[in-house]
Amino acid sequence: MPESPQRVLLLDGDLSFRGSSLLTLRLARGLERREIDTALVCTRVAALDQTLLQGVRLHCIPGYTVPGWGRIVIRTLYRDIRREPPDVIHLQDCRLLAQGRWLAERLKRPLVVSVSDHAEAAGLNLKTASGWLRALVCVSESVQSWIAPHPRLGEIERRVILPGVAVPAQSAIRAPLEGGREPVVGMAGPLEIVKGASFFLRACHRVVEAGHDIRIIIAGSGPEERSLRHLAASLELTSRLTFVDGGVSMRAYLSAMDIYCLPSLQQGLGVMMLEAMALGRPVIASGVGGVQSVIEDGVTGVIVPPSDSRALADRIMELLKSPERTRQLALAGQQHVREKFNEERMLDEMIHLYQEVSVASGKSLLTLAPQSRVGRSESPPGRFVSDEKSGPAQESV
Repeated sequence: MPESPQRVLLLDGDLSFRGSSLLTLRLARGLERREIDTALVCTRVAALDQTLLQGVRLHCIPGYTVPGWGRIVIRTLYRDIRREPPDVIHLQDCRLLAQGRWLAERLKRPLVVSVSDHAEAAGLNLKTASGWLRALVCVSESVQSWIAPHPRLGEIERRVILPGVAVPAQSAIRAPLEGGREPVVGMAGPLEIVKGASFFLRACHRVVEAGHDIRIIIAGSGPEERSLRHLAASLELTSRLTFVDGGVSMRAYLSAMDIYCLPSLQQGLGVMMLEAMALGRPVIASGVGGVQSVIEDGVTGVIVPPSDSRALADRIMELLKSPERTRQLALAGQQHVREKFNEERMLDEMIHLYQEVSVASGKSLLTLAPQSRVGRSESPPGRFVSDEKSGPAQESV
């Protein structure tokens, strides 16, 4: 079997409250647990639950995505890592392909690029891609199908690696729709038009008009927040609705929901949906993109047409009226995530890909034990990004 990489550089833009950022942080933590020296470099961290940053060696370097100035910044990063370079460079945002290509060519290291949604896949420009680009990793078959044909694709490994999340012990999770309180219906993610939050609010309005006394949570922030607040006021939902910033504990507000809704108009897969399912939340989701590779309608969740607030409202009311069926749906969804979308499987597949691209690049890598780092306090040898100013969760370069 090929040897495991000793060092991995994860390169991203802004880390924010969206599924792709949560996935990047899980990958960074998991690689460290597997004894792989991992640095995550980003431009900034915005509105994220600080507990999500624990166990991640994070370096914020503002400016490397800025045209012109970014070339100076990326050269500074290069000087910092060239003496002990990573074995693999993994771009978490394919819009950083130019920066990743520049580093890969000078360090002579394989480049892996993650593609998390359909817009990224459609906009992927391989015309100027370096020969060091070894693999494209997509979160779903649906996203992969949007990559435009290109002569270079025959030279590049294309692989779907399904996202993975952690499933807590069942005893630690409150069952949905337990008696004694108002049911909570919610959604989470960046507040952008494509996420369909306006349809969610209109669906909740229909549920209330039908006589159901519910609480509503919208977790996240973004350009649509102001218009969503206005819409909620016009629908007379303000007294029932709570907007939660992404910096609040993700587990706390997902666990508070009795029904989780994903009303997206388009969706690469739905990492936030997986997080909710892992916490035993029943899910109602739009049947778009990669969602249908996760949800089997009526078995592991409920599928509704996109941009259809009436259908969404009808399904919410069906679940509210049948608590026992709703809890069975939640348990089935949780078990499905445990079996197919667990974090350790994702790490195994990603490390195996790193091994393959490294061997293809003719590199000799050091073997590292796959066991987790438990209770380790000392610094790992050979850190390839300076962290003299490191803090408990976030470091500056």
